[in-house]
Amino acid sequence: MMIKLIGTLLLLITSVMTGSLAAEGLKARVSALKQVRIMLESLRLMIRYEALEVSEIVRRLSEDSELSGLKFIAPLKKYSDDCFEKGLASFDEIWEKALSENTGDIPAEGVSVLSRTGRILGSCDCDGQLSALSILCEETDRLIIEAKEQYLAKGKLYRALGAVTGAFIAVIVV
Repeated sequence: MMIKLIGTLLLLITSVMTGSLAAEGLKARVSALKQVRIMLESLRLMIRYEALEVSEIVRRLSEDSELSGLKFIAPLKKYSDDCFEKGLASFDEIWEKALSENTGDIPAEGVSVLSRTGRILGSCDCDGQLSALSILCEETDRLIIEAKEQYLAKGKLYRALGAVTGAFIAVIVV
């Protein structure tokens, strides 16, 4: 009888934790999109006020501790040093390579924004880059709002569903 009770309790805890993990996944999506937005704003500032070259932009991004969640930046720095500086690949090629190999927790729509960012940097004059980055910032703001709404709506649902499922399993087992 004691083993059955412990097993039931473990099933209940597992169900609750599963619901909580699903809700945390939604929260991580919001956080990753915020990191993308911070990076876009950093890029805008670097281009607007300093008119930096892409190699210097990459160096600065790699040193920015606020962007530690964007796992593609460290490989981007390495590829920039190894390939771009030596003329072996274009900047958008190394950006895309670093991004495709190291997306981390970035959701698909965030990866799409980052991919377009790589095609913009260094491809036109400062004003063109700034206007394109502004559009990407607006899109990312919209994505963040949608992700927050989804977290608020579905996060509670996932946690509650996990608890209810656990309770249902516990009743059936007992």
